[in-house]
Amino acid sequence: MKPARLATLVFAVCAALLSACSSERSDLSYYQREDGRIEVEFWHAMAGRQAGSLNEIIDAFNNSQETYIVKGIYQGAYNSLSQKLIASLYGGRQPACSQMYESWTTRFLRYGCLQPVEHFARNDDEFTDDDFADIPVPFIEDNSYRMVVDENGVYRPDPAGEMTLATLPFNKSVYLLFVNDTLMREEGFTEPPRTWEEMKTLSAAMTDLDNDQYGFAARPFIESFTTMLFAAGTNYMDDEGNFTFAEDGGLASFEILEELVLGENRSGYVESAYLNSAFGTGRIGMYIGSTASFPYNDSAVGNKFIWRAYPIPSRDESTAGRALSQGTNVGIFRKGFSDGSRIPEEVQQGAWEFFKFMTSREMTAKWSVDTGYLPVRKSARETPVLKEYLERNINFAAALGEMDRAMFEPKPIWWDSIRTALNREVGSVLNGRKEPEQALQSALERARVIRETAGAV
Repeated sequence: MKPARLATLVFAVCAALLSACSSERSDLSYYQREDGRIEVEFWHAMAGRQAGSLNEIIDAFNNSQETYIVKGIYQGAYNSLSQKLIASLYGGRQPACSQMYESWTTRFLRYGCLQPVEHFARNDDEFTDDDFADIPVPFIEDNSYRMVVDENGVYRPDPAGEMTLATLPFNKSVYLLFVNDTLMREEGFTEPPRTWEEMKTLSAAMTDLDNDQYGFAARPFIESFTTMLFAAGTNYMDDEGNFTFAEDGGLASFEILEELVLGENRSGYVESAYLNSAFGTGRIGMYIGSTASFPYNDSAVGNKFIWRAYPIPSRDESTAGRALSQGTNVGIFRKGFSDGSRIPEEVQQGAWEFFKFMTSREMTAKWSVDTGYLPVRKSARETPVLKEYLERNINFAAALGEMDRAMFEPKPIWWDSIRTALNREVGSVLNGRKEPEQALQSALERARVIRETAGAV
């Protein structure tokens, strides 16, 4: 047989097998276990202590009722999870639910793969308006998309549509300024820096180059730029979709970082590794990191000094800066990329019941205490476990104070590609290979090409 015909035959056989598998998975019997419960697959990227806490939440849900049973499946890091989700959607073997970033959600919504959580919430007498109000407003906005419902009941993104809650927040963190409080006070400062100028002053005071001690350190990655961009009162895009990161606020953000780590009077340095180790040894007096770093700071610092988490300083006193928030949300799949790969409604409902449980005030409080991630319910602060935790952890209390100032990265499908381009430019500036203006213009040009190539969504 000729190679071309053989390849065609192999493809046809594979397609037929995938189609058969998809059809089989569209039948409720595929998900029913011997005990009658419906199995709900939840794909995630949580490892270590995070996985331990998540598995405890899953076990608690499974023990709480007799209708559903959740099977948590670790799929590696986020890049691996993304790739496996795309492959599963092509093959019609997608899970019932999964963690996902906002730009992933946009893609899944475009192809009608997701069933928005609002579809379930509005038909659930146990989930009331009080529950919606209990989720911090920035989290609601981050998980909401403008959508319309077609004649088949499928939600799709549409600029003219209504804001619809597509996913629920899960492992959310916020970026803060971590300060060696003991050293700060030894240098005569009684308050943390509120502005960039104050941060420069404190960094200089905590620097002793003869003893390899620096006031500040930054990692050569996009988060370093984004935290300052948001603190400058700027975003990557405006409400009309125009790129704004290369304007005055973006240039100022690059310049403050460059001045701290490369300038003539530099008081900081650049390091690719996580900075908790350098912080714990006393080599740096402060750095910017997320709440997920709390346990690692505690371990690195030990009893050597007191460290504190403070809001990231704003550009100046007149600027109402925002705080970068990261982390994934969780969404429910209704089908793969083909219409023949539908997930039964009963399985989707099981995913919703699990999401209600895992984001309840008790479970989100447990998750926060275990992992350092933010609770996704305001009422979680009233739970005994989180109350007790806050009494002995002033840094986490500072993080909760930033929830209403949280800001997120853009949602378009093409954002990940632009993010990669920006990440390279940040490294170029912080490693001294490019000037800020040159890097910003390069990133802007690349961003425009990516958007034009990928489409407007």
